[in-house]
Amino acid sequence: MKNLRTGHSLAAALTLSISALISPAFGQEGSGRQLTFSFSQGVEFSDNPDLDVVADSGTTTITDLGVTLSSETRSQSLSLELGAQLVGDFGRSSSDDFETENVRAIFSYAREGANSGFDFSASYTETTLDDSIFLSGGTLIIDTGAVDATRLSMGVELGREGPFGVELDALYFDRNYRNTSDPDLNDTETIEVDAIAHFRINPAYSVRARAGISREDENDVDSSERETHYVGLGLEGETAGGLTYFGDIIYDSTETTTSAPSMITEDGIGIELGLTQARVNGSIGLDVSSRIDESGRRSSASVNRAFDFPEGALSFSLGVVDQEGDDSLRVIGALDYTRELAQGDLTASLVQDAATDSGTPYLNTTLALNFRQEINAVSSWEAGLEFAESNQLGGTDDDTRGVATVAYNRSLTEDWSMRTGLEHIRTTETGLPDRSSNTVFFNIQRDITFGF
Repeated sequence: MKNLRTGHSLAAALTLSISALISPAFGQEGSGRQLTFSFSQGVEFSDNPDLDVVADSGTTTITDLGVTLSSETRSQSLSLELGAQLVGDFGRSSSDDFETENVRAIFSYAREGANSGFDFSASYTETTLDDSIFLSGGTLIIDTGAVDATRLSMGVELGREGPFGVELDALYFDRNYRNTSDPDLNDTETIEVDAIAHFRINPAYSVRARAGISREDENDVDSSERETHYVGLGLEGETAGGLTYFGDIIYDSTETTTSAPSMITEDGIGIELGLTQARVNGSIGLDVSSRIDESGRRSSASVNRAFDFPEGALSFSLGVVDQEGDDSLRVIGALDYTRELAQGDLTASLVQDAATDSGTPYLNTTLALNFRQEINAVSSWEAGLEFAESNQLGGTDDDTRGVATVAYNRSLTEDWSMRTGLEHIRTTETGLPDRSSNTVFFNIQRDITFGF
């Protein structure tokens, strides 16, 4: 994480005509329309910017320019954001140059009706990895290069309060890697469609049917194609005592086809169960799941508890997961804690769970700790710690990455702010020696917002 790289914006976006996107419908009563121009300029010096085995120190400058259009009424919202960074590297063994990085264009639209809802989003991003943490599916990526991603998603909900309701979600995702060194980073194209129908027997009890299909094409040495289907039937409801519940019986089927040619089929009956009991100060719950995907059967069970406090909140869960092909039960869980202090705040989160990436199961662990303390009315300091670990279940692919940051923030004027500090990164990858880097960064930024 490069702390001064807080905005992904594109200078050319400043000349883009966006007035055509504002239809008369957005003139209704609501929070109105806003146009925000953002600018930030930063410089950082690192003793090993790319976390190479052989360190190569250098200075990097980063300029952000961007534009965001947003409009919101009581029934609908629209947002358009365009962005990129102009990055220059100096003093390293490579030739000094400037490049446009971290380009992104993001559009979203949502509309809420009395008994229905619709949302649509589209995005295109070009993300420079720079050995930054990048969780993709079930694996932790520690690499240089870049990844281009196109994402389209749509959701429709009908009959929210009626005797019959339907939810439909569709997703298209295309990911392409450039100039990476990890041979396991393969381009993928994914299409997913999920549907659920609710048959409400009464306001507190309903029967539901679920179905979905997904297809993933992976550009690996085997040209793998994975197609997954599932259908399910279950119950959901809430008792007078505040107990909400659901239970589904699901049939899963996954087919993996390679260019060899060969086909591997995984199928079987699965279940998903959930119970949540409301408490005066939060809730307590139980979750049980046993499903089949391309990595085989994965079964898990966990209990969870949530507390609400006057100055914060705490929630946690603890359980076990059993993955087909792995000889041991693995502990899974999560913790989320927030607390407002007299002159600052403290947040902590910890998540350990299983996931599948390209047919391979992993146990992922992420940890984040952040503390912020106000010095006076215009300045503050903060410290943060991030840790990510990805362990292949039944295999030897284990990667870790840790980041520690100390920063000072100050409002220079009413419009301008400054951030400076030190960042330390350490990574461990299977088959490679440990690497680390130390970075000093300085950044100033400003946002200009117009209402119209």
